[in-house]
Amino acid sequence: MKKIFSIMLIAFLVLGLGACAPSEDDEPTFKIGFAASTFTNPFFNDIEDGIKSVLAGTDYELVSLGADNDASKQAAQIEDLIAQKVDLILLNPVDSTTVGTKILEANAAGIPVITVDRSADSGEVVAHVASDNVLGGKMAGEFLKTFYAEGFKVLELLGQPGASAATDRSKGFQEVFGAALINQSVTANWSRAEGQSVTEAFLAAQGNPAKVLVFAANDEMALGAVQALKASTAVTEFKVVGFDAIPDALASVTAGDMVATVAQQPFEIGVKAAQAALDFLDGKTVAKNIPVELALIEE
Repeated sequence: MKKIFSIMLIAFLVLGLGACAPSEDDEPTFKIGFAASTFTNPFFNDIEDGIKSVLAGTDYELVSLGADNDASKQAAQIEDLIAQKVDLILLNPVDSTTVGTKILEANAAGIPVITVDRSADSGEVVAHVASDNVLGGKMAGEFLKTFYAEGFKVLELLGQPGASAATDRSKGFQEVFGAALINQSVTANWSRAEGQSVTEAFLAAQGNPAKVLVFAANDEMALGAVQALKASTAVTEFKVVGFDAIPDALASVTAGDMVATVAQQPFEIGVKAAQAALDFLDGKTVAKNIPVELALIEE
């Protein structure tokens, strides 16, 4: 009887000790959130890939959320990241103005924020990682202006209203191309489909001109414009410059449909943003503005 009792006691102690032993599930999970404006545009997938490349092999898990260019949806996603108590948020704002209230909420929760590609108008951010969008707009404007001559109609396709990248690219473009030479500046909301429909409407409003120049604040809109221009029976000459250097745009430049695109190096943006996050979380000093070089890719 004593033997049986001893065996039971040992088994109880072993099980009890096992229950108290730390498990993998008890280990702390470190998380970095990436609140992106959208993942339907490959540009932002490239940024995410850059972030992942830096976080691979670290103790940090990446939580990526895409807002489909919907500011309200992004606001809810930031709230979700705050509720998850992530260690830091990498933020690519849909709307640079309205997102400030959510950055303030993250600030209040003690969660640092780094803006990526697009800035925020309010709230405290650790750093801003981006290309110089004003400079990129100037590069596009200087190049497109070399094709300008009497008889050309000029269309500027703007990005989504409220996005800092849209505002800055337009500012740079108009500064060097000359606002007076632009027949219409109109948003196509970063969309290829809208880029096509807006360009079609522009051609009709301008009396179906034979010669057209287009600057689009991203490649998706530029590719839509190309579709509309190629389909027009009236257009005999056109030049389109885009922004981002996504694979479809590079193929279009090679094919001679687009004449150029401004390359932002999104993977490098992701790399620098993730490294800034890790440095800050490690207690290191991080620069407020972290630039990524631009390049104009011509046919």
